[in-house]
Amino acid sequence: QALGREFSAKGANAILGPSVNVHRVARNGRNFEYLSGDDPVLGAALTKAYVKGVQSEGIFAVMKHWVFDEQETHRGSESSDVDDKVAWELYYPPFQA
Repeated sequence: QALGREFSAKGANAILGPSVNVHRVARNGRNFEYLSGDDPVLGAALTKAYVKGVQSEGIFAVMKHWVFDEQETHRGSESSDVDDKVAWELYYPPFQA
């Protein structure tokens, strides 16, 4: 709620967050901003609370980044191929919350 109040007081109507990818690559430059850490269940719980709190103050939250967006090196040419079972159990829960 505090983030929602702060953004509202500044005249904003949106917050670009939370970032909810699961930490899978230790050298990912965005790990510091991901709520999920390496636990998709915890990530889902934190994401739900964050979004509800922000939106309770009239600010909409934009969850980010693209699921499977883990690769920093050669990111324009690498492919992230993930099995459906792994995707639904590990990567998608924070986005579904």
